[in-house]
Amino acid sequence: MKYDIIAEPVVRSPGEGKPRRGRGFSRKEIEEADITVNEARDMGLIVDLRRRTAYPENVEALKEYEEDLKTVADELVEAMTPSEDVEEAIKELSSLSSVKKSEAMALVEADVKSLEDLAYCDIEKVSNKTDIDPDRLTKMVEAALKKI
Repeated sequence: MKYDIIAEPVVRSPGEGKPRRGRGFSRKEIEEADITVNEARDMGLIVDLRRRTAYPENVEALKEYEEDLKTVADELVEAMTPSEDVEEAIKELSSLSSVKKSEAMALVEADVKSLEDLAYCDIEKVSNKTDIDPDRLTKMVEAALKKI
């Protein structure tokens, strides 16, 4: 995967046939890549409706760019989805009546992932990482100690 910032069209000058950077992709190139003009613009591509030529390298660049965007989007969705371990840790911590679900999420982000971790944590450090009041955190620690 290349992760190009943006796909750039290539055109050829009529006289010499030398390739140079074009102003945008032609409608024909976009259609050959199975993309609509609006989709291309939504992807941040420049469309030159005046151009009538279609170069195979531009069609290939469009297809690669679309695949790269889909891969990046999938990776972002995967990174934002909490893993099963995180969900289980949040569930375990919020099983205590003194721990709210939002506080459990903050605790997991601070690497407190089990009742044992909570029971034997350094209250000052965890309080600084989570912005939970030390007195409130002390009550959570006491509840965790009773449960384990």
